[in-house]
Amino acid sequence: MHTCGQQKHTVRRDGNLYYNRRVPAHAQVSYGKTIRIRLDDQASADVLTQRLDAIWQQEDVGAPVNLLSLLGATNTRPRKLSEIADEYVALKGIQENPTISSVRMLTGLSGDIAVDAYLRQDARNFVSFMLSQYNKTTSIRRRLNCLTAVFNYAYSEYDFSGQNPFSQVRIAKEGIDASKRIPFETDELAELYEAAMTSGKRLRMAVPILGETGCRIAEIIGLRLSDISEDCHSINIVAHPARRLKTPCSTRTLPLVGLARVAMQLLVKNSASDYLFPEYLRENSILATHAGNTLNKWMKQHFEGKTAHCLRHAFRDRLRAVECPLELLDALGGWSSVGGSGSRYGSGYDLSQKATWLSRIAICT
Repeated sequence: MHTCGQQKHTVRRDGNLYYNRRVPAHAQVSYGKTIRIRLDDQASADVLTQRLDAIWQQEDVGAPVNLLSLLGATNTRPRKLSEIADEYVALKGIQENPTISSVRMLTGLSGDIAVDAYLRQDARNFVSFMLSQYNKTTSIRRRLNCLTAVFNYAYSEYDFSGQNPFSQVRIAKEGIDASKRIPFETDELAELYEAAMTSGKRLRMAVPILGETGCRIAEIIGLRLSDISEDCHSINIVAHPARRLKTPCSTRTLPLVGLARVAMQLLVKNSASDYLFPEYLRENSILATHAGNTLNKWMKQHFEGKTAHCLRHAFRDRLRAVECPLELLDALGGWSSVGGSGSRYGSGYDLSQKATWLSRIAICT
């Protein structure tokens, strides 16, 4: 039981760390003669000492502060990257992937350590490893962007000093290996929808819905029956415990027209669960990637390598072709609007306005 060196004002008893400090005379009216509080570690004690020194330097210390709240406000102890990433995803309200999977890849290479312990070399090693696994540079950049966002959040929120080691990382020959996604042509969509509707496979019934709404796979696979109107005229894309959304702009209500409504009616009619695709629900989490891989394997085999995401590209092209207003186009697809601050004023487009434009591109074979 002692206090010395760096362990100023602390003492250990029965394995617990206590902060013991005599209060200066001019502050005793507010704080009493001594302060005694149990802490987690010496770093917390050092922070508390620093802050109390600053408070007690004033001649008039005023009302006492709540020491536990003070610790919570000044706790700068480095935290593990995985904890920061979980906090970031929860705060942003976004899907876990690809952010969490990118963090897991990094921690698998460099360890799950305090954020400010990572170096630029960790970023270089990350890129080198992904290149060695034959990942395309576009995929690597996407992973780096996720990591950069998490580190930016950590450095901003927890006052880490220094520079984000994942900022502006270079990738050799970036973009040279990129392959442009080829959208579906209108006649191809009609053929694709017919093949999906007559396949007898529940998952493939999602294809016309994806194509006619421009939704991401997770947004449709994660639908609950409560997100679908009784007459299947519309769907609400909202976050829920089993499926987050990619961005805040992803929250939206969409009309179902043409084969999208027909497919939804059949799916709802044959559903015996609270979820539209309960077969892709595991431990209260939607396995959208699994569903996407299954759909993509089928589509690639029969439609020249095209995937479900090509439907989203085609959706935007089809709306461009009928000169859909850009602000409405972004609202339909859940894209961040480029219309400036004015686009955020008012209530936006109503369901009937959205239905009018979607009807102009609807495929009703």
